Amino acid sequence: MDEQPESTRRASSLARGSNRGRLVEVLRRQGPLPRVELARSTGLSFPAISAITSRLMAEDLLCEAETDTGTAPPWSDDADEEDSDGLNGRRRGRPAVLLTMNPEFGRIITVSLRMNLIETLIADFSGSGVAQSRLTLATRALDAGGLCQLVAAQIDAMLVQTATPRDRLLGIGIALQGIVNADTGRLLWSPALSVTDVDLAKPLREAFGVEVVMTNDAVAVALALAAAEPALAQGLSATIMVGHGVGMGVVVDGEARWGAGSEIGHVKLAPNGPQCRCGQRGCVEAYLADYALYRDARTFVDLPPAVSQQPSEAQMALLRQRALGGDPRFEQLFQQAGHALAEAVAATISVLRPNHVILAGPGLQAFDMMRHAYEERLEQAVLPWLLKSTAIYLRPCESTAIVDGMVRRTLRVVDRNHMETTE
Repeated sequence: MDEQPESTRRASSLARGSNRGRLVEVLRRQGPLPRVELARSTGLSFPAISAITSRLMAEDLLCEAETDTGTAPPWSDDADEEDSDGLNGRRRGRPAVLLTMNPEFGRIITVSLRMNLIETLIADFSGSGVAQSRLTLATRALDAGGLCQLVAAQIDAMLVQTATPRDRLLGIGIALQGIVNADTGRLLWSPALSVTDVDLAKPLREAFGVEVVMTNDAVAVALALAAAEPALAQGLSATIMVGHGVGMGVVVDGEARWGAGSEIGHVKLAPNGPQCRCGQRGCVEAYLADYALYRDARTFVDLPPAVSQQPSEAQMALLRQRALGGDPRFEQLFQQAGHALAEAVAATISVLRPNHVILAGPGLQAFDMMRHAYEERLEQAVLPWLLKSTAIYLRPCESTAIVDGMVRRTLRVVDRNHMETTE
């Protein structure tokens, strides 16, 4: 029997890897499914699904999930025999076998680094969180070496806390506030740090021997929101995150694009406007971010000083409480913030023409105080037909959405590495 040409064998291998990837992607998005539903969702034949799932189960990547007999179809899909009703692989009276990602296959760790805060989460292979920690410290006091050592120490501590052996760690995800080169794993600039152009990925990769995935924190939030609401994963979605700073993450059909994130917060509104942390003046962020609102409010009311000019969550809650007292100076402050937010949305719609714009982040807890100014300016700043073509959502999520989204980003890379390994 003649051997297949090398090009044919290589194409066949790539196709198998692609099919494995499609199957795993469906399970990640939809949760546990029977084989027959996997066939429908992937477009693969039932025999192909049976072969792929058998192989993935032998590799411990997949396992059987507990069956909810109240909702599962009343047949088994794990046999190819034809019953008396002519239904191949569907034996009446037996619940379907649901397949899912095997949570015990391994674990990943994600780290969110923002101003004066490091959050760490360890998750199993199904994406479920196992343990989480928060460490407050003066991040701008760290040099490059101290930063790498600190992140490595947080990862080590999480492994010890959960009794996870190092050889069970599959990947590390790092979400950073600022400008990131996701391809090289370098942090180019962050308001949370005094150092620039730091290579975080290489030392972590060498220390733990696993893939290190890096991205901007707004991208991570965009992924978390798209996963929570599947409708937001259809088409192009732009998530504008408002909190410590102002950034944007873009998701196309549920996948992150432009891993570095968009610096929408540094679009200039006025050349002689208020000071921005980037060193320039008049940026969107200089009117809208937490530090800008708190800084400007302290010029006319008595508020406690913020560490490194970054107010805590409690201090921002205090500011919002004081703003409800009817002081017209607060009204003007939040009116300017609403105008800045509208300009950011207008630029996003005009340039990207997204299907969805999601306004997210803890800074949106004050949106009611910005709403009137925001809506008024947005109608002025965008062509009416463009504005109507984009759906805008308000999702004032907590900071934990960053590590949740980073779990999905990291698992996607881990999946790709495992799915491309075929015989």
